[in-house]
Amino acid sequence: MDKKIFEVEISSGGPESYKTSAVLTMPCTQAELHDALQKARVQDVKTCRNELTRIRYPGITSDMIGQNVDLLELNLLALRLTMLSEDDRMGLDCLLQIEKENHTTPFPLSRLINLTFNADICLLAPQVSDPKELGALLYEGEMLSDEAMALVDTMDEDSDFRERLLELLGEQHQEEHDGVFTSRGYAEPGGDFKEVYRKGEMFCFARPSAPVVLEVSKGFFDDPSYDNDKTAILNLPAEDADIWRAVGEVDAASPDECAFRCIDCKIPSLRDTVDDAIDQEGGIGMANEFAKSLAQKEQAWQEADWIKYKALLSVAGRPNLQDAIQLMHGLEDYDLRPDVAATWDYAEVILREKYPDLPEELFQTPQAAMVGRQMLEENHAAITDYGLLRRKDSGQLPVFRQEQKEAPAWSGMEMT
Repeated sequence: MDKKIFEVEISSGGPESYKTSAVLTMPCTQAELHDALQKARVQDVKTCRNELTRIRYPGITSDMIGQNVDLLELNLLALRLTMLSEDDRMGLDCLLQIEKENHTTPFPLSRLINLTFNADICLLAPQVSDPKELGALLYEGEMLSDEAMALVDTMDEDSDFRERLLELLGEQHQEEHDGVFTSRGYAEPGGDFKEVYRKGEMFCFARPSAPVVLEVSKGFFDDPSYDNDKTAILNLPAEDADIWRAVGEVDAASPDECAFRCIDCKIPSLRDTVDDAIDQEGGIGMANEFAKSLAQKEQAWQEADWIKYKALLSVAGRPNLQDAIQLMHGLEDYDLRPDVAATWDYAEVILREKYPDLPEELFQTPQAAMVGRQMLEENHAAITDYGLLRRKDSGQLPVFRQEQKEAPAWSGMEMT
């Protein structure tokens, strides 16, 4: 997803959870949320601690949302906010201001979500910024009472008394109709509020997750009669019939007329790599092969295998999709320690193997961190977002360098 609304730091909430906290931007895909939970060493989305660190929507504050909220509901709120039109955003500003005047913060997320579904019930006056302008609008639209209209008609247009009367009439209307002045103009509720969302009754992600999800669009040919803005979703792996269905949905004649963009991947870090493969190949063949490999591993791998694979990818430099498929083989040759999240942790692991009675305080120093970094280099190990990764035979970890196209370089080993 391109437009991000919230940035959230999630953690397990333990005494040393700061070492494994993860940052998640929303709206996110199911795969992105799952990946962040893995990095934070959290098993259940309902139990993790979370803190809003950034909000990219004017009018919504952290006080309105609170801390340690339901992440699925927060993601649905973020998704809803990206779907609002300009008029809807103005209507939501109105509803948020009314909500602040009538209720204490934080608001239930279900309430905020329902506000997004009711943003279109508001009556909008974008050019009106104060009660005097509102009164003038009501007068010009003949929306005042007959008595008020007649009274204004008797006054000179440029008189101060007439301006003050219009201001009073605007204030009266605003108060009677719960109207508010927002940064976008004047708005007031104009219909019945609908409870569209109830907790747990709505899917909190933009789409069901597949190994790889592509957005398909028609290429531009500088011909207004032929170009269009249609898009389609293509889940990979896909058969020819699925591909041609997506091609037809965007009114293209063949896949060659289409542009493909990865919008979701079971391995979030490889989304850009999927796009690179499509661009370099001029089609989706390699991306489809990669998705097939992921689908096969879904049947064979356990959770720990997926985490180890992500850790391996993170240290492998810049693997392309062929490299990424190659790295799926031989995971049993690697050891991942999720409990080792910092260099001083690694120093403690190594030194305690020889000296188990060393005091805990020894490893909570800058010197221990420096020793840990040196040991990581000497032992060909790496601290990843998922924990300590090393080869069981103490060999070097694989590193691909994409500038060498004929033979990807490895650090001291070969893949079999």
